[in-house]
Amino acid sequence: MTLLLETKEPKAKEIEIIRSDNWELPLLNLGKGKYEWRPKTAVLPYYLFEGPSMTRRTHGINLSKDLSIGVHGPRGSTKTLSMSYLIAKKLRMGQPCWGNWPISFYVVEPNCWDKCESRYCHLCYKGALTYYENMPLDMDKVYTFNDELSEGIVSFTEFQYYVEARTSGRQQNRFLSYQIMQIRKSALSFYYDVQNEGWVDKRFGWSDDIKIYCWDLSKMNYDFDQAGREIEEGEYSHWTVKDMSGVVTGVPFEKSGIEYGPWQFDGYNFWWIYPTKWKISVYDAVYSMKQESEKADRLALVGQAIGLAVNYFLDQKKTKVQASDMWAKASAFAGFEVNPVEGGKVLSSYEVPKSQSRSKWFYDLSIFNEEIEN
Repeated sequence: MTLLLETKEPKAKEIEIIRSDNWELPLLNLGKGKYEWRPKTAVLPYYLFEGPSMTRRTHGINLSKDLSIGVHGPRGSTKTLSMSYLIAKKLRMGQPCWGNWPISFYVVEPNCWDKCESRYCHLCYKGALTYYENMPLDMDKVYTFNDELSEGIVSFTEFQYYVEARTSGRQQNRFLSYQIMQIRKSALSFYYDVQNEGWVDKRFGWSDDIKIYCWDLSKMNYDFDQAGREIEEGEYSHWTVKDMSGVVTGVPFEKSGIEYGPWQFDGYNFWWIYPTKWKISVYDAVYSMKQESEKADRLALVGQAIGLAVNYFLDQKKTKVQASDMWAKASAFAGFEVNPVEGGKVLSSYEVPKSQSRSKWFYDLSIFNEEIEN
């Protein structure tokens, strides 16, 4: 007698989504514990956006102009926090902002903040609160010069994943550089951050109006006795600024050679306007542009499969992955065999470290698991 047992495939675990006005946010991307973040929880007093250096100007930078700004600095130097602050100011000025990470906050208006001493603004449903939120960036609209992207700001964090320097001839790089060249005609600003400015296509550095260099004060020598305590990471940082095009001083950096600053940025005021644990989508970054040819279609599918495989191993808390396991998992996602040559090109072009141990090759995926710094 043969007993036939019905087998059922295990259901894939559904990804829990947190929704805001403009975003659908995967819960696993929003951090846990002390880093847990939710939209519509940050509440900022109005005066953070006021004063001669705070409304339309920041350290001499006139944000009412259409600018290309690059933000640089080592890991954990407040690059994304600094850029989120600049974008918050643009939102407060009434301009639409598109980005590849979410920003969400309330501003308590003067007629409420100045009259109330409770400071439980996030629990108050009667207060004069104005809500601001950026919008997710649709890359197809960027590449097609869509008219919807105008009179505002386009922003990227971890920009090297989109226009890596070693792929400067790639069509994706060229389209983005063309978009920046049209910046003033489309009334569009362009902000991006990357650790090393040499990691991205040189055309973007050449197009920059302003370069901001960030340094986390907690990692520098500071007067502990004067501070009275240890300064937290991201609490304060120093900025130095280069006027690359002369838009601020009238003299471009190439002629003046002057680096202005340092200025202190009180980043702690803006800690909770974005999720510090937000991970950039590998697939969206590497293959965000629509492909047309048959060869490109396969390459796009390989890139998508590699991205899914990377996310699978990261979800398993596994960052050191044997190459053969990577190709096997990518093949399962793609529905066809992903060979080491084509799969290796995807990972190596984004500098995923590769090492050999006992005749076996391994990839270090921790590069994709780094948090966006405070």
